[in-house]
Amino acid sequence: MKKFNIALVIALSLVIGLMTTISASAADLLLDTTINTISIQQDKNGNDYARIIIQEERNLNGIKYNTDVVVMCFGSTVEKAKTYSDGDKFKAVVSQNEYRGRLNYNVVSFIN
Repeated sequence: MKKFNIALVIALSLVIGLMTTISASAADLLLDTTINTISIQQDKNGNDYARIIIQEERNLNGIKYNTDVVVMCFGSTVEKAKTYSDGDKFKAVVSQNEYRGRLNYNVVSFIN
């Protein structure tokens, strides 16, 4: 019985580790788009972050439509984000996330 429990714990650990690895391996994307709005704000710890709103074309059951998508900048990417303003074009490598059921992006690095 003791060997069975140890084997069960090991198996569960491997499954959880595999699931974590699979979910963390999402591919980065390249965005080349125009900023609708940008705002610099502070989080509860006093650190700056940037929220950029862009338009993205989507397709649902053959119907094309445009929607607003949030692009967030944290840490070292905030300084570069501060150089942009509404209407500017930008290019960045981003990671795709889902927050409250909506797609958004986090900037990994801006491309000059």
